[in-house]
Amino acid sequence: MKSLNSLLPALLAILKKRAVVFIFCLVISFYSIAQTPIQGVVNTYHKVLEIDPSKACIVVEDPTGLNINSMVMLVQMKGATISTATDITFGNVTATNNAGNYEIGTICFIKDDSVFLFHSFLNNYSPLDGKVQLIQFAEYNSAEVVDTLKAQPWDSAAGTGGVIALYAINDIILNAPIYADSSGFRGGAFLLHSGTCNPFVGTQYAYDASSATAANGAYKGEGIANIPGSLDGGKGAPANGGGGGNNHNNSGGGGANLSLGGQGGGNSSSGPFNCITGNRGQAGKLLSSSGGTKIFSGGGGGAGHSNNGSPTANYGGNGGGLVFIWSTTLTGNGEIISANGGNGGVSAADGAGGGGAGGTIIMNVNNYVGSLSITANGGNGGNSVNDNSIVRCFGGGGGGSGGIIYFTGALPAVTTSIIGGSGGIESNRNAGCNTAIPGVAGSGGSTSASYNFSRSFSPAAYCRFLLPVKLISFSAALINKKVAIDWLVENPELAKHYLIEKINSNNERTVLTTIIANDIQRNYTTIDNNPTPGNNLYRLKIIEKDNSITYSEYKPVFINYPANQFLVYPNPATNKITINGNFVVPVIMRLTDISGKLILQQLLSGNSITINLPALSPGIYLLRIGEKTQKLIIH
Repeated sequence: MKSLNSLLPALLAILKKRAVVFIFCLVISFYSIAQTPIQGVVNTYHKVLEIDPSKACIVVEDPTGLNINSMVMLVQMKGATISTATDITFGNVTATNNAGNYEIGTICFIKDDSVFLFHSFLNNYSPLDGKVQLIQFAEYNSAEVVDTLKAQPWDSAAGTGGVIALYAINDIILNAPIYADSSGFRGGAFLLHSGTCNPFVGTQYAYDASSATAANGAYKGEGIANIPGSLDGGKGAPANGGGGGNNHNNSGGGGANLSLGGQGGGNSSSGPFNCITGNRGQAGKLLSSSGGTKIFSGGGGGAGHSNNGSPTANYGGNGGGLVFIWSTTLTGNGEIISANGGNGGVSAADGAGGGGAGGTIIMNVNNYVGSLSITANGGNGGNSVNDNSIVRCFGGGGGGSGGIIYFTGALPAVTTSIIGGSGGIESNRNAGCNTAIPGVAGSGGSTSASYNFSRSFSPAAYCRFLLPVKLISFSAALINKKVAIDWLVENPELAKHYLIEKINSNNERTVLTTIIANDIQRNYTTIDNNPTPGNNLYRLKIIEKDNSITYSEYKPVFINYPANQFLVYPNPATNKITINGNFVVPVIMRLTDISGKLILQQLLSGNSITINLPALSPGIYLLRIGEKTQKLIIH
């Protein structure tokens, strides 16, 4: 048999291997538990009805789902002013106004439909015409994307959607994509027009697109400007939305973001009856971010003019949405974060749809682990499939522009793509057509490093008055014949004064001390140098800056009496008294009237005894305990 010493190295090796396996399993187990699995739509969206900057207050249509201390994004989607002249200037932005303004904040209080933020607003907002929304971040310690995480698509009528806002204190692990493709401004809708072909109509920049009998123009793509129904069709591009193709069978223009969309393809037919006029949808116009302080969804592509197609074709592609990712570490695992524009609809011997523009992505991440692709590409213009009819040919849709990707640090070692969408391909051209008028590709987007996202650091004064001073602790203790009183508060800046109230054994209520609050001091201490024998009750009274009052509970401190000394309270009394003393040796208590007639006799033992009195007439009585006598007044 081998000795124990000879076996010891082998045993240690085995134990070491098992310990490594155990620790590894423990780490994996903890890691898997620590991650919160997320998928689908994780944000809540709230239409803003009113803004009160003086109170950092946001009135929302429905506050359901909003939580105090949660981060939010406030963003104005629309509200720009454009030219509505019926010429090439149609849709030029004459004033961006508050469109694109945004900021990140934190909710301090919610009352009914009013949401208050901890910090003052950085920007102005115009809810009445600007489609302002409040988006609550999805917040986690650590999060794992286990299936596609999506934005709720933008709904212009509701004024909400199109945004992903994700925050994790520690890390985000991607095992599925984060996807805001086609979640931004809407592309022009399909509408089947009449078959009328007249080269002398349908040449203007804006029409009422809902008139199906008119051979005028298809729906424009949506952008940052609100346009009336009377001007929502035709080749003019409304700000960053692509223009719709005009009569006859011209294609829609591509949407834009901070760079130009592509112009739609045109009618290159030949012959005297083929409406060969230059009425292709104009390219969406580039926007200004005002130095990065404004962010935009991608503009929608314009629809293609159609008199043959079906509702499955000819529409403009939607723009990409808005994405904000905030975490210490992001593990890519080869996945994608995207806000791409949608492709325009394919035509069948008609005009095709323009592509939507790429959206906006903000990456506030310290560390990137593994491979990751971040894309905000423009959508391709729809292909135009001609039917080889004699001398009839129509170009494809214009491509949407690329979007913008912001990094708050240096450009990381990840793959980025912000290419513009290609112009739609025209096929089955007839040899007798004129020179092709193809759809044009959208311009490329951009990436930007060292970006400072919009966040206020200026405390909102009104929020201080909404939050009560939270009393974390309050104590009173006897130390060397004195009472030390100590308290700790949260939100110290909300307090104006602290008062220590005292009730002694004789039921005498006094204010022991008043202390002026300090906005940055959370812990306070004061001393009662003269506590009275018997019970001393202390409580804290907090007077806040809005003059509201908060009380602590009472804290008792008992002071022993010298032998044969006692106190009675309340005095005057009605039907009950408490006698405090040092009755180590039981002693007889006698209650008499002023003439000496005995009314009540009882044996006392202990330090504090409560006695129920018989029915007594108001007046003066004598209470004798041992050799000491006190007056007792009955009401």
